[in-house]
Amino acid sequence: MKVLTIAGVGPGDPSLLTLAAVDAIQESTVVSYPVSSRGGDSLAEKIASKWITKDKKKLPLHFPMVDDQNTLKSAWRVAGKELMKMVDKGERVVFLAQGDISLFSTGSYLSKELEKYHPQCVVKLIPGVTSFSAAAAKSKLPLAFQEEELLVLPVPDSYDELKSILSDAASKKRVVVLLKLGKKWEWVKLLLEELDLIKTSIFAERIGFSDQQILRASDLSSGTRPYFSLLLIRQSWPLTMP
Repeated sequence: MKVLTIAGVGPGDPSLLTLAAVDAIQESTVVSYPVSSRGGDSLAEKIASKWITKDKKKLPLHFPMVDDQNTLKSAWRVAGKELMKMVDKGERVVFLAQGDISLFSTGSYLSKELEKYHPQCVVKLIPGVTSFSAAAAKSKLPLAFQEEELLVLPVPDSYDELKSILSDAASKKRVVVLLKLGKKWEWVKLLLEELDLIKTSIFAERIGFSDQQILRASDLSSGTRPYFSLLLIRQSWPLTMP
């Protein structure tokens, strides 16, 4: 039986890898991972490097960070074929993806690519810790109590759209997680100030790495932030706390 494993390696701290992910890496003969530029480094590989021993074959796969769907589909197709070449040779292959493989992940697209074009291969999926759950734990901010809602989304493209989302969240006891903050922080900061949310929102970037930052949004200056930065926005607390 042909089997390929796709494993989430968490946001950055190697200690947050699951036992299942570690086992998959240790049992593999080929470790594959995404790179955004040919010959470039891989965050997923870096996170899991402790368990990628010298006897493992490495297979970096190029996934360009672009919006063009044709380019992305071509990258998924090529990646699927390269992985299947290894599987067909009898290799035990694990593909590593940062964070959780089911949330805004290359792993999700790759899984569906294999399911569609290589149905003879069984794809095993191993979940990983998300960046926002790790950030919430580090900042001791509960993501959601009972009866509350949790909304996770990339930062919208417009000021008005995000303003509507946050206003709606306030009336519905909804905690909002904004991912992929990046260059949009410039105007998001202004909106948080307008809605009087700047002091209660938590900013986080490079969670789990040695240079991670977790601080109140009000302590963060304007300007561009890394692509993998996020905001946790809680607008209310339950009336009765434990």
